[in-house]
Amino acid sequence: MVTIGDSFAIVAILGGICLSAWAMILTLALVFPSKAVHARSRLVGRPWASLFVGILVWGTVGLVSFGLISNPLPPAKLLGWMIFLGLASIAAIGSAGLAFLASERLRELSPGLTPYSAMSKSAAVIVVSGLVPILGWFLIVPFLVLATTGAGLQALILRTVVEVEAGEPGLVS
Repeated sequence: MVTIGDSFAIVAILGGICLSAWAMILTLALVFPSKAVHARSRLVGRPWASLFVGILVWGTVGLVSFGLISNPLPPAKLLGWMIFLGLASIAAIGSAGLAFLASERLRELSPGLTPYSAMSKSAAVIVVSGLVPILGWFLIVPFLVLATTGAGLQALILRTVVEVEAGEPGLVS
């Protein structure tokens, strides 16, 4: 039997997850702006490439991660969770890039917004869009996770390649 307390617990858990995701996107955008800007440029310039890279990564590394998580051995479970959290971190960098893109477009619509408020509102819109029943759960969230994982991975890899080619890390923006 489901009680009102169970319903309140589910709502509180969803609220906590959304608040945590919003804070993580905002924090990554503010702490690692160059990585987020690179992910943003990948999402703008080659969105389908980002999606396909994300599908490839989650289809290979993600499945291995889920397989290890389902393994009864504790070291395998730990390794699986570490891989999964690594992929989630890459997706979070890509989500920060998506928040940069959305904040730029939001500031075009409302020029009076400060950059921080535009970033905060765009991160909230990205997170809340996943709460829409059916459409958000099964279309928006998977699409965003795949695309932002691809964009985040490409931003991290391409940034490293540019730094190595330049010979002096940190001087290339």
